[in-house]
Amino acid sequence: MRLFIAVKLSETIENALLTAQDALRMHQITGNYTECKNLHLTLAFIGEQDAPSQVLNALKPLLFEPFSLSLSGKAGEFGEIWWAGVKYNPELMALASKVRKALAENRIFFDRKPFRPHITLLRKAKIPFGKVFDIRQLKLAGASMIVDRISLMHSHRENGKLVYTELDYIQAQNGRRKNDV
Repeated sequence: MRLFIAVKLSETIENALLTAQDALRMHQITGNYTECKNLHLTLAFIGEQDAPSQVLNALKPLLFEPFSLSLSGKAGEFGEIWWAGVKYNPELMALASKVRKALAENRIFFDRKPFRPHITLLRKAKIPFGKVFDIRQLKLAGASMIVDRISLMHSHRENGKLVYTELDYIQAQNGRRKNDV
């Protein structure tokens, strides 16, 4: 199973991101737009893992307090991947560090690239021939949410479409898992 740890987004943030995607479409930007239900902020990408229970067991002792997450109002790109930024947040950085440390201590492979918090809006972005567009000019509405859980997500394809499914989650404060309820 292809797995990752993520923060699922609130409807308020999703709506701000969908508005940004609509603005890109108005500029005739093409590519693979992230569907609303797939919008998320990745804390750690694990990749292929046959035992999701090992990942959950590694994260179960993880404790964190709820905190606020806000869009920065800025956008950027990693080549053909265009993204929305989030405001710098020490609690978010600490949570990502805790998640990655728990995975490492339990010898669970994950992508060790530095954590650069962002939300992918579009993959394989293409600007129409003869047009000029700089993703950094895109203005995103400010939106915030409270992060009170992190999710173990499964990435797979159904009928040619990418689908992200929540397998389980860790709740803020007490480390409770969905399946413990």
